Amino acid sequence: MRSVDYLSNQELSIELQYFPALLFQVVALSLQFLPPEALALTQLSSKELSSSYKYSELGDELVTMLGRHGVALIAVLADFLRASWLKNYGRGIEAWHSAGNAIRQAQELTLHRQHDIHQSGPDRVEQTLSMIWYDDFKKRVWMNLFVWDSLMAMILGRPRTIHPDDCDVKPPIDCNIPKDPSKTVPMTVQPGESPNGPTTVSAGLFRYALACKFHEMRALKADRPHLKDHNIIQGIHEQVVSLLENVPSYLRFKSPDTSWDGEYSFLPQLREEVFMTANLFLMTLHRPHILASAESRKAALEATLATLESQQRFFGQTSEHHYPLFGLAFYTIDASILLSIIVASYPPHGHEQRQYIYHVLQQAIERLSYVQPYNPIARSGLGIVQRCYEKLKEACHSPPNTSATPSSSVASPRFELQSLRQELSHRNSVPAKDVQSPPSPSSGPECLDLLAPGPSMIPDSFSEAYWLDQLNLIQPSPTVGQDPDMFWDSLLFDRNIF
Repeated sequence: MRSVDYLSNQELSIELQYFPALLFQVVALSLQFLPPEALALTQLSSKELSSSYKYSELGDELVTMLGRHGVALIAVLADFLRASWLKNYGRGIEAWHSAGNAIRQAQELTLHRQHDIHQSGPDRVEQTLSMIWYDDFKKRVWMNLFVWDSLMAMILGRPRTIHPDDCDVKPPIDCNIPKDPSKTVPMTVQPGESPNGPTTVSAGLFRYALACKFHEMRALKADRPHLKDHNIIQGIHEQVVSLLENVPSYLRFKSPDTSWDGEYSFLPQLREEVFMTANLFLMTLHRPHILASAESRKAALEATLATLESQQRFFGQTSEHHYPLFGLAFYTIDASILLSIIVASYPPHGHEQRQYIYHVLQQAIERLSYVQPYNPIARSGLGIVQRCYEKLKEACHSPPNTSATPSSSVASPRFELQSLRQELSHRNSVPAKDVQSPPSPSSGPECLDLLAPGPSMIPDSFSEAYWLDQLNLIQPSPTVGQDPDMFWDSLLFDRNIF
């Protein structure tokens, strides 16, 4: 066994024991996104194709057998990849538990604490450099776990596993880990690299900063209804916008530096993903307050529209074999439902405004129709988005009640939300009449379905019940008056979509 500079022989031996488990999870994820035209796909039998599930299960069983004692970083990575695999199959609760396993082991390894690296002797420079870079790699692992813990708490409404007060580890360096860490000094421009070029950690650092804001939001109870001081919400909103505006230029949504796109083909999608994640946070922040605050109503509306537009661009850049991606369906459904709630409660009067809303929701339904053969989250959410579409069209086209008193108009948003809850609870609604579902893809889903376990093995964490539960997060405030809202008139529809 060849030794490494940053681990003792005993530590390396323990890490290698868990390596097959990590390898199984890598294979499972690879099969989950295997392109239909891949040579390997034509050479595998149906039984072998179905082993994406089997490989992931095997990796999980191996880690269980060896034990989750917090003694191996590779065990942390195996559980983390297992969580990613589960999330793409819509198994959110299981993914949360698997990520929790990874986090607890990482905490046993003290990845959440800052460590000083000491050089043991004047002739140990290469060893010291290797240890510094290995420590930075561990910081990247912890950063991703921290982000996942916050994101899953935000999506699933589950308690957080990580408390920021327990963590003093500094963020990783915003640079790529060199090919030969033992000969590279950190914070230097490496040969052949541009000082302003893309790094593998920049997007992660943005997500990490956003996750820290989520902890702040929870601490201030800003994501709960009936908050008395709206300035708290506005302050967090402005901080998130500032984070988004200060990402590296190649990740920036507005006026991005696209000079690297030819060399790094993933950058256009990564820009959209960063933008969507920020807007998901803003939707979470403002959702409980949209009936109590005109400011939150407008901010939530802008976040939903930005998300749906971004999803349309992201979909146009996505290959068919990537349709199982969690975010490709979740962001669309979440934004569509919140948009429908706002529109049903406060219908726009302008024709162009209504047509714009119909347009983005029609696009959402079409996207979900395309990806639902591959994506269990899309399958669970497509019907409810279609019913949202029909319900809001009824709300927008119903004749105004000219005899309504101020007090009755005050109750209207509350009534519309209750009506929407009841309408969406009917499972046998007719699909949207003027939205044509695209034809089924001619190839691909049959092969990809073989990669998934049978339906009885997959408890759906994102069923229609999950999406209906999101409506319960929205409550009118008993202390804030509901006056006629003119925010539609002030919202600029300058998007070139027609």
